[in-house]
Amino acid sequence: MTTDREERFQQFFTERGARYEQGKLLGFGETSAMSEPESSILSVLDQKACLDISGPDTLKFLQGQLTCNLDTLTTDQFSGGAACTPKGRMFTSFTLLNAGENQFVMAMHQGLVETTRTTLGKYAVFYKTDLLPDQKYVCLGLSGKNAEQKIAHLFNDVPDGNTALNINQQGWLLNVSGAITRFELWITLEHLESLWAPLTEAFSPTGQQHWQMLNCLSVEASLSPDTIDKYIPQHLNLPSLKSVSFRKGCYTGQEIVARMQNLGQLKSRCYRLSSDQQLTLEPDTRLFNSAGKAIGEVIESVQSSQGTELMAVIRVEAAEENDARLEGAEGQKLHCHPLPYEVDPKQELQF
Repeated sequence: MTTDREERFQQFFTERGARYEQGKLLGFGETSAMSEPESSILSVLDQKACLDISGPDTLKFLQGQLTCNLDTLTTDQFSGGAACTPKGRMFTSFTLLNAGENQFVMAMHQGLVETTRTTLGKYAVFYKTDLLPDQKYVCLGLSGKNAEQKIAHLFNDVPDGNTALNINQQGWLLNVSGAITRFELWITLEHLESLWAPLTEAFSPTGQQHWQMLNCLSVEASLSPDTIDKYIPQHLNLPSLKSVSFRKGCYTGQEIVARMQNLGQLKSRCYRLSSDQQLTLEPDTRLFNSAGKAIGEVIESVQSSQGTELMAVIRVEAAEENDARLEGAEGQKLHCHPLPYEVDPKQELQF
């Protein structure tokens, strides 16, 4: 069922040329969803939504629940992170922004907002803090070879590191890591109305497929409703992405997460895979090696101009041997790519 928030956003983008099919934004006008990675693209991240968390005990409460270290975040700074069950399995992953005194904004897959609120709410009853689904912000992705120069022209500044640029108290612009220069814009719909024309002169608007491709190229996976409670943070490489702090102290699930990191016994992690054919692969699609042995499953996939890009949690040895395929030994062979960032469990323990 479409929410009031989604209806308002769909109406806004439809009036500006968006094409929807069964509630999914396909693109704008003739803009292709299969643009080249370095194209200047505005991606409407309509599957992303925010959770507002505020109150005098918010920092103390969240510090005891999340993998990231909130004590290091000053106003307008952000971090990736996750929240886990007592068994160390993630029930949500997110980008968390310090929005000011005793207030944080947590952006995630919209299908996780209510479950995140409910699960964290079981602990929040002991604190003076409120968790409310945000109704204000729409999330956009801005990317491309010349994105930094265009951002500087549009906003007279470029956010650096993990400090977001505050946009007239109407939202934030975040510098997002990855293989291609890109930024996330969390902005109120009212303010986006005045920004839309200059934004779309600099960036061609489309749906979220382009952003999904960039996520795959960057191997930056996040949880969706299909992957709740299936993985520990290391499976999605979150320590390597500085989304887990091993020096912050206790949080729910911390003992399991820290033990895995200290023992260094992780057998599977997230990798980028690709095919030169355009495939439709649902989350949880099983992958196999050439001997027909199951090695893992798909997290996310998207069709590109070159075929299909996907992220999957698979056995490390299978990735290193470039031995992954669909449907057993006779299935479509997939190409495994090296990770675009360093994985060093001992060094990550110092973060």
